[in-house]
Amino acid sequence: MGLRDTHRLGYQRVDDDQDVPVLIDTMDVTAGWEATIALRSWERLHLRLAEGERLLDVGCGLGDAALALAGDLGENGQIVGIDISRSMVDVARERAKAAACRVRFSVGDAVALDEPDRFFDAARSERTLQWLPEPQASVNELARVLKPGGRMCLIDTDWSTLRLDIGDTTVTERVSAAMRAERGRPSNVGRRLSALARAAGFDVLVATSATQVWRTWDPDGSAAPGGCFSMRSLADDLVATGQLDATDKDRFVENILDAARNDRFQMSLTMFAVIATTSAP
Repeated sequence: MGLRDTHRLGYQRVDDDQDVPVLIDTMDVTAGWEATIALRSWERLHLRLAEGERLLDVGCGLGDAALALAGDLGENGQIVGIDISRSMVDVARERAKAAACRVRFSVGDAVALDEPDRFFDAARSERTLQWLPEPQASVNELARVLKPGGRMCLIDTDWSTLRLDIGDTTVTERVSAAMRAERGRPSNVGRRLSALARAAGFDVLVATSATQVWRTWDPDGSAAPGGCFSMRSLADDLVATGQLDATDKDRFVENILDAARNDRFQMSLTMFAVIATTSAP
């Protein structure tokens, strides 16, 4: 991402963003997080996809997670990916050219899927619910399009778990307090995945979590820790929640940058996942 401070990363309106390539690059970076890799591996183990099945990916982004499962579906299987961003879908279509099964990536709405009832054998949605005003509506749609006995995997972040350690307990406590507030989107939806699934009529089979840790960061080499927002954006959040005075924002950011330059920076964030199933006939 270079040294350009993109300030705040958000995926509500990707195609309207002034720097779409940055958002796309960031998606690739977050796909390489240790926590993301661990949860996708866990998902594959528990979804137990079989030859010839149909898989739906809602909020598919660049399509990499679904395409990694294509081999399990075989040439008679199918992947359908839905994303609100045409830019993301265009990338996913390009990457799908060598897929091991039939693939269809389309622009669509996670809370109003243009797919038939009881059509898919399995479905997934990763780090999408946190960007939706009504995440329950999306999970309800997944229940509608899955066959009886169909399997679903939800993976999402809980930003209230964000912890920043620069050797200053006051900073750590301020960041934790600010991240507990949800402003305009359900950013802390990760820990509520099981409840959302049950409310949509699913039976939750198993749940897990994984924590991404940034142990080092060179602020002179990259504008933000890999795949994350900038520290100035974090400062804005603290100001918005009353944890930081606006006049202290620049000093707050500089203190974090100084800590990173002197190997006193560590940050962590937890993602949660559930596997659930619809009632068998």
